[in-house]
Amino acid sequence: MVTHDSGGPWDQLGTVYESVTPRGYLGWGHSSQLGFSLGLAMGAKLAAPEKLVVNFMGDGSIGMVGMDLETAARAQIPILTIVLNNGVFGNYERYMPIAAEKCDIKKVTGRYADLATSLGVQGERVERPQEIGAALRRAGCTWPRGTTKTPHAGTA
Repeated sequence: MVTHDSGGPWDQLGTVYESVTPRGYLGWGHSSQLGFSLGLAMGAKLAAPEKLVVNFMGDGSIGMVGMDLETAARAQIPILTIVLNNGVFGNYERYMPIAAEKCDIKKVTGRYADLATSLGVQGERVERPQEIGAALRRAGCTWPRGTTKTPHAGTA
């Protein structure tokens, strides 16, 4: 089961991901509730504990709700969250130009894999696209027999 956050992850995933199973994709239109997908992923896992739940979110979103990784660890809700860490709040500067100038929102920093580890969940930073498949396998992702494509999700 796949879900995504608003903003960039929706742009990058929501328009191209094709679900191959009923209820295999939980998506919505382009909205701005940054961080919503982390709680959505936890709820999806509780509703369907037999399924792998993969959540895509941006660095802005994990900055809003990252502490809830501890909730997932404490409540033993195993989900896979992939953070698309591009270092920016994408395209928000046009809506908040003063904040963009004063707070430099085009330069978001953070080591989110380290944050995850500090909160009791497995964290891994992936720097190169060719490392993504192996990282997903270490996280427990498997593909149907005969599948030759390895997903490419960006920087986790």
